[in-house]
Amino acid sequence: MKPPTNTAAKGAATAPAPADAEAGDAMPTYDDFEPFCSWRREEGKETLVVHVPEFKRDQMKVRLINRDTLRITGERPIDDTKQSRFAKEIKVPKDCNPNEIIAKFTNAGLLHIIMTKKTSIESETKQDQPIRVVPDQQGQAQDQNEQPKTKGTQGQVAEESRKVFSVAKQTIIRERKVVMGVALVVVVAVVVALGAFATYKYTRPAPNV
Repeated sequence: MKPPTNTAAKGAATAPAPADAEAGDAMPTYDDFEPFCSWRREEGKETLVVHVPEFKRDQMKVRLINRDTLRITGERPIDDTKQSRFAKEIKVPKDCNPNEIIAKFTNAGLLHIIMTKKTSIESETKQDQPIRVVPDQQGQAQDQNEQPKTKGTQGQVAEESRKVFSVAKQTIIRERKVVMGVALVVVVAVVVALGAFATYKYTRPAPNV
């Protein structure tokens, strides 16, 4: 008796049956197809719509690979010996956040993959850092020179004020010493004059009568 054979659809991949497989345990064949996809551009998000009307939710998988590629796969049985399947990869748009991708499946057989766009803060990643505006070396040198100059001017004013105060203080001390010296000389002169006058008065001979 001739064993049964599996007839695959045109373009389908047929998996070879193992040598020890029984006649009723033939391996299924696969009918690969490319699902129709469309994009919906909206403010704040982008949505990829995959048209798979004959598939169910649990017959599909959506995975993120390397944070920049979405792999969408699906597989469903057609009959006891045939499976329908697809596999599709798409790049995640650069302005979308890979951490906020949501997949929704509707009863109409549409798989919606919603990719939220990055905000202005989230877009500043290590791979896309904004250019920082910094002053050139000449301008920076001028700023550095101006700051010490301001500090130096304040220090010079304070130093000059201390010098003026010190000179004034020394002048007052010198003038005080001069006044005290003059007063001392005057006192000494007066004392000497009084002493000389007293000595002259008592040592002068009495006049003859």
